[in-house]
Amino acid sequence: MSTQLIDLNDDLRRLKDEGYNISIVSGNLVIKGIPYVNKDKKILFGTIYCPLTLSGEKTVPPQDHTVRFMGEHPCDQFGTKINSFVNSAQQHTLTADIIGSYYFSSKPQNGSYPDFYTKMTRYIELLSAPAKSIDQSVSAQNFEYESYNDSSVFKYPDTFTARAGLCNMSERLKDQKLAIVGLGGTGSFVLDFVSKTPVKQISLFDGDHMLNHNAFRIPGTMTLDELEKKPSKVTYFKEKYEKFRDGIIDHDVFIDDSNVDLLDGHDFVFIAIDNSEAKRVIIEHLMATKVPFVDLGIGISVVNNSLRGSIRKTLITPENCGYLNKISTEKATGEDIYSQNIQISELNALNAIMGVIAWKKLNGFYLTEDTFYNSTFIIDEEEIKNET
Repeated sequence: MSTQLIDLNDDLRRLKDEGYNISIVSGNLVIKGIPYVNKDKKILFGTIYCPLTLSGEKTVPPQDHTVRFMGEHPCDQFGTKINSFVNSAQQHTLTADIIGSYYFSSKPQNGSYPDFYTKMTRYIELLSAPAKSIDQSVSAQNFEYESYNDSSVFKYPDTFTARAGLCNMSERLKDQKLAIVGLGGTGSFVLDFVSKTPVKQISLFDGDHMLNHNAFRIPGTMTLDELEKKPSKVTYFKEKYEKFRDGIIDHDVFIDDSNVDLLDGHDFVFIAIDNSEAKRVIIEHLMATKVPFVDLGIGISVVNNSLRGSIRKTLITPENCGYLNKISTEKATGEDIYSQNIQISELNALNAIMGVIAWKKLNGFYLTEDTFYNSTFIIDEEEIKNET
């Protein structure tokens, strides 16, 4: 009946079509998820409601200009209480889940509202204006407000995920602990991508320092002052990404037999190093501890004064380790194309993307009918060859 009534009336249907969280509860028009500011200058989300006035199944102009509000006392962007439309503090129970705490009154100049669309959007505008001055992205329309103020690893609200409606899918990644072994070109892009997910922890492993050549194959830019300090890679990236989120753990070491157990307790590992002997130690340990991982590799050579080669992603899980032979764990020779160590930022980024997508697919973030355990991008052919 609620949906039918909404669809039968232009003012109610317009509220629904414009993305407001509208429902009809016990004869009242209810709109949830309206951003407002409290005394602590924090953006919260409240609910307004008022009785419907009907003639049969058709709405007629609202009986008055007031609404009930469920939430704290609304304030301006500076945390000062707004009294211009807050008539009084009044508790009013509509249902066990909808209990009004304030009574609002904002009378239009002509004395009455012509329809419920005009009335409700006026109150939404009054409530939302201070919140939008703090964060322009918040909205009462098509916004996943329930996840906006959840406990989060991020230093500020993730309105991108909320606006895109991806909160439920991102929740699948929330409690994970990731490890990134190697923070060169590919590993640094892996960090950049996974840092924007709500994973609980990202552990960084690299015993090297940031030098000039590193600055030309990582996300963003480094200043000359930063380079002259010659920071360790893990310290540099930890300081950068801690401004954005919590949960960055730095390990200023190269992984070997003596410390490989530092990888214990992680849910997934990204391997982005070109040291085959170190890979062997890491892979043997991850296989023994049944931790899934993805190995990332780039092989580039110069041919006729141009670059050619391939980019590889190999996913290994406790259930499927059939492509271990794709990962070189033997000491490379001087003729091996990997030993040239040609790194190009866009290829590093693509390699990282392949690895991150594989991890997200493994967690159901991306829909897939088949799991591609080994994928190779051939640069000159611009083709990805996938193997299940």
